[in-house]
Amino acid sequence: MADWKGQSKGSVLGYKIFIFFIKYLGLRSAYGLLYFVAFYFIFSSYATSKNIYNYYHNRLEFSKVSSLTGIFSSYVQLGRTLIDRVAVTVGLRKKFTFEFDGIQHIRKLLEEGKGGIIFTAHIGNFNISRSFFTEVSNEPIHINMVVTDTEHEQIKNYLSSVTGETHLKLIVVKEDMSHVFKINDAIQNNELLVFAADRSGEGKHLKADFLGKETEFFQGPFKLAAQKKLPILFAYIMREKNFHYHLYARRFKPSNQSTQEILMGYTAYLEKMVRKYPAQWFNFYDFWKEN
Repeated sequence: MADWKGQSKGSVLGYKIFIFFIKYLGLRSAYGLLYFVAFYFIFSSYATSKNIYNYYHNRLEFSKVSSLTGIFSSYVQLGRTLIDRVAVTVGLRKKFTFEFDGIQHIRKLLEEGKGGIIFTAHIGNFNISRSFFTEVSNEPIHINMVVTDTEHEQIKNYLSSVTGETHLKLIVVKEDMSHVFKINDAIQNNELLVFAADRSGEGKHLKADFLGKETEFFQGPFKLAAQKKLPILFAYIMREKNFHYHLYARRFKPSNQSTQEILMGYTAYLEKMVRKYPAQWFNFYDFWKEN
């Protein structure tokens, strides 16, 4: 797993089982089942587990024991975010509480009416953002999330049938570059673009220090923000104890509008989030190419 392959694990049957538990046996029962699934993945996905271990031990400097337990914690936290994603859309939203830290920056961005870019990451649970954006405005909000994740179409279709439509539209990055036209349309219409920008792989990259070692990030989102001079927000939705979610939103105004400056601002704030919520960063490939 030297590089991220752009594909998520899982099956429709697996999702169906968890959704059955959520609907008929309750959230806590679904979380209980999750412990068995997480334990299974520790051994069935050895390469992934090794990458998680290296993240804890080499980058966060956890002890060997803490790094081993961190593997289990990461799988559990990922499962919880997937469960919560479904739960908030099938009538269980009131089970959760939400904290809005910096939501005024989102409101201001919307009031300006110029569109903009929200930089997030594969951390926390941005997929439940509908629960936050309904608190921002009574008017429809047009948000386009640009994704490179080629999650199986069957899983996407099944989740859509369960959770319903959302304001969060997906623009999938494709080899034929058709996504570029959709991104330009969104910019022309002054809509918001969301990039989970903490990935690398084939294509053009920028380099930056992250968690104590230089690594690569896809160039595209940062270059787009610099060239178009779009307003920028860094935003993360993090899971905390007792069914509580915390939105962090921060405005970023680069001084010279350079691509590298935007990347440096992004990595600095993301590192704070990763260190505060280490088990909720879900990049399970060899991010620093250490293997």
